[in-house]
Amino acid sequence: MEKNDNDGRFPDDSRVEVRYPRTRQEEQGDRSKWPWLPGTIEQQCGPDEWQVCVMDKSVAVLRDGRRAPRNTASRNLYYPLCCRDSSEIRRGTRRSCWRSMITRPGTGFTCAPPTRPDRPSPP
Repeated sequence: MEKNDNDGRFPDDSRVEVRYPRTRQEEQGDRSKWPWLPGTIEQQCGPDEWQVCVMDKSVAVLRDGRRAPRNTASRNLYYPLCCRDSSEIRRGTRRSCWRSMITRPGTGFTCAPPTRPDRPSPP
């Protein structure tokens, strides 16, 4: 799909919640039990598939792909991108989930390439 081809169900740049595992144990477990984490739609990449940046500090990494220590400055964090269908995305509903959200690109927020949560590849 072209960058501007979005059917509108989850518009580009919209805030959502997305199923994403925080640990290797969660990743290997039941996908329907993965937690809902805050994210932002980057683009629609198929008829029922969107690329989402998972914007939760618990899954952020450093530039070299290592897990980020707890007090790492936001400007040094990289957030994972993932592709999800509509069953694993929902509109952001809980205000509290947005407390961990960082500003949009260009103001200190960086998405890393799609990765596995336990072994992210460097950007």
